[in-house]
Amino acid sequence: MCKDTVIDKMKEAGLRITPQRVHIVELLYQLSHPTADQIYLKMTEKFPYVSHATVYNTLKKLKVIGVVRELSNGDKSSHFEMVETEHWHFNCKVCGEMYDLEAHKNEVLMAYGTNNYAFQVDSFRVEFYGVCAKCNAK
Repeated sequence: MCKDTVIDKMKEAGLRITPQRVHIVELLYQLSHPTADQIYLKMTEKFPYVSHATVYNTLKKLKVIGVVRELSNGDKSSHFEMVETEHWHFNCKVCGEMYDLEAHKNEVLMAYGTNNYAFQVDSFRVEFYGVCAKCNAK
């Protein structure tokens, strides 16, 4: 989903298209799985008087309209990403970074495993935890 599509969905949902909201969307595309605090810090570079509430409320609204996914990471802050294709995540226990991993044929496995029980899978979440290559090299 491109930025223009997200903006269109925001308009369809009746959200005002403010420069701050547009910049939050841009940051979600630029940053890898940012937390709300990371977005806020980047926002203050362009909008020095932006509030935490603006960031949190915008993320919440983007989540409600289905363009942003919130990823809770245990006891750490939630991370956010644009809703794209289903994929797996790797979470580094040292630096806290979250990485996307390509899902290998898991749709077939999910469908096969759930058909026996008449479940309908709408989405899934697979996460791995360990030490990333950067931290492992230190």
